[in-house]
Amino acid sequence: MRKHSGLIIIVLAALLLEAIAAFQYHYAHGLLELELERGAFKELGSSALRIQVILSKAEVAVSTQVWHARRHLSDSEYMRHLVENMVRNEHDNIIGAEIAFRPGYYPDKDSLYEIYALQTADTISVKEIGSLQHDYTKSDFYVTAMSGMPPQWTSPYTDADGAHDIVITYALPLLDSQDNHVGVLGVDLDTDWVGEVINVHHFNPSSFSLVMSERGELIAGPADSLASPALVNKIVAMINDSTVAREKKANGRVTGFPFTDDEGKCGHVYYAPRINKPKWQMVAVCYDDEVFGQLDRMRSNIMWLSLAGLLTLGLIIHLFIRGHRRLQTTQLQQERIGSELRIANEIQMQMLPRENSVVRNDIKVLGSLLPAREVGGDLYDFFLRDEKLFFCVGDVSGKGVPSAMLMAVVHSLFRSASAHENNPAHILKTINETSCQGNEANMFVTLFVGVLDLPTGRLRYCNAGHDKPILIDDDGIADLPCKANLPVGVFSDVKYNMHEMQLRPGSVLFLYTDGLTEAKNIQRKQFGLDSVKELLRSVAGYTPQELMQSMNEAVGRFVEDAEQSDDLTMLVIQYTPVEEKDLLRETLTLKNDPRQVVSLSSFIKDVTARLELEPKMAGEVRLAVEEAVVNVMDYAYPAGKEGEVTVEVRADGRRLKFVISDSGVVFDPTETGKVDTTLSAEDRPIGGLGIHLVRQLMDSINYERVDGKNILTLRKIYHQDTTKN
Repeated sequence: MRKHSGLIIIVLAALLLEAIAAFQYHYAHGLLELELERGAFKELGSSALRIQVILSKAEVAVSTQVWHARRHLSDSEYMRHLVENMVRNEHDNIIGAEIAFRPGYYPDKDSLYEIYALQTADTISVKEIGSLQHDYTKSDFYVTAMSGMPPQWTSPYTDADGAHDIVITYALPLLDSQDNHVGVLGVDLDTDWVGEVINVHHFNPSSFSLVMSERGELIAGPADSLASPALVNKIVAMINDSTVAREKKANGRVTGFPFTDDEGKCGHVYYAPRINKPKWQMVAVCYDDEVFGQLDRMRSNIMWLSLAGLLTLGLIIHLFIRGHRRLQTTQLQQERIGSELRIANEIQMQMLPRENSVVRNDIKVLGSLLPAREVGGDLYDFFLRDEKLFFCVGDVSGKGVPSAMLMAVVHSLFRSASAHENNPAHILKTINETSCQGNEANMFVTLFVGVLDLPTGRLRYCNAGHDKPILIDDDGIADLPCKANLPVGVFSDVKYNMHEMQLRPGSVLFLYTDGLTEAKNIQRKQFGLDSVKELLRSVAGYTPQELMQSMNEAVGRFVEDAEQSDDLTMLVIQYTPVEEKDLLRETLTLKNDPRQVVSLSSFIKDVTARLELEPKMAGEVRLAVEEAVVNVMDYAYPAGKEGEVTVEVRADGRRLKFVISDSGVVFDPTETGKVDTTLSAEDRPIGGLGIHLVRQLMDSINYERVDGKNILTLRKIYHQDTTKN
């Protein structure tokens, strides 16, 4: 029996490894499939948002011009100029505008009197198209507007007498001074732009999007380079085929089913209707090999590795049987513990910033962590978001694995809490409340959290029982003034006090843990805070790398051969802002009235034209700024309250900057969590992602509340300077 026990163990191990591999594969496959559904859901929402932005701008154009038309109902000639100007000035996608009057409204005109303005190439033609052959009173847009129903877009239809194209129409009723319905004012959009808008971005390289009408007709699809017409028609047919098996995804908000194209490649189709009218079907299509291909390759590699592991296991078992069981067991245990500690150390190091330094024109950051054991309880982190540097340094009570586990939790909480929060006191409050839950070991963490606004140098920070950072500037060296507060994990109801100061250009922040000041030599003497400050004075003007190297060398000379007793962590931040020289600077002040977006659009067009921006970039800049300004108008001022929104544009030859300011209520659009973080991605409704669109179109977005004003700054690099790194 002993002779074959090794073989039995190998077979059992092989079966166990195969079972584990199969479970891991199916589990990972399920996670990837869920991620695919989430990506499709976001893609559908993003496409719907981009369509809604264009439709909303057309709706605003109609709403604005109805008021002018009502004031000049007696002047039929004015109506001709009005529809002509709507096509020329209001919206790039508007190809036609019409005013259709109640039959017989103008005694000196034909009973059916409709004025239509059509844009073709670079010309605009205005004509009267009302007739018995073109009885507009039976058209959907006229019937809907005249009946007093809520305004809505029509389904796509062929306009043979006006646009001579397939269009959708949005119309509002015209009322006379006695509020009688005397006609309708509307605009026509063709459907060519829909395919371009929905296929701007893709969550996978070969994925693409379609739009279908409520009746299941194809409205727009991708370019032939993404999908052949035959494949598009096949997908449309499958969606309309009630016999095709499909499932509800994302809590029932999205429907999906698998498909196979003519080349045998498998994929998935996801579709959902728009929330707003017109309720078109938004369709996203993706291929499985881009999602699951890497998993299949990884499974194959794991199988080969498992085989190699089994061969190794057989050799170990052979030696185990021949050797002394007791000694071999002890050795295996030691190897396992050492391996686990090495893996734990690798995991802990991987949780730190992937790059331990940041070097930019305006900020330089360098971090270092040296654990006293294989794993430690110190932590530091930093990252950039919305032109702000978020950073922290902390020290967990105790040492070893328990401290490392708590360090990992606090590190994850810092990342999670600061993802949508700019106030360091709120970040610490969130970390503390979560850390106190189930803290039966009564462990705690001293933690310092800071947020530095890079454009302004405004530093906000909060301290939870940690050593005060040292500030080095033109005035010399001094402790950063701050209240200590209680450490994280002591009491869940602690209120943390935030401090604020203005960093001068060239200022350096030096953060550390007590492993630096309490580093001991053979005589058990500590390095001390005085030695730290004395060294910092001697290296004033050094770069963060030079400062860190000098500090490490000084500590090494002091402790000599003494064993390290505590984790040693340092973080150096040097603020080096670059003054911008404006080549262009203009300002526009608007009332908080969405109708003034027309003036904003002209203002931005003038700026982008003067800077000679490419049409695509100019359109993206205009769309992003208009979306940001409309958000400010909607949220900064309560309904019915008048106010102003100031838009300042500055350009320095390389970067274009828009500064949007208002005196309304506190409104930080970059904190998207205030709007929808209580909802999961599956529960979030399609649309309402304006700030997401702004982030996609601009290079950076930054918010600050200064002197009672909301300051939102958008930046876009419009000229790449190849001489700069």
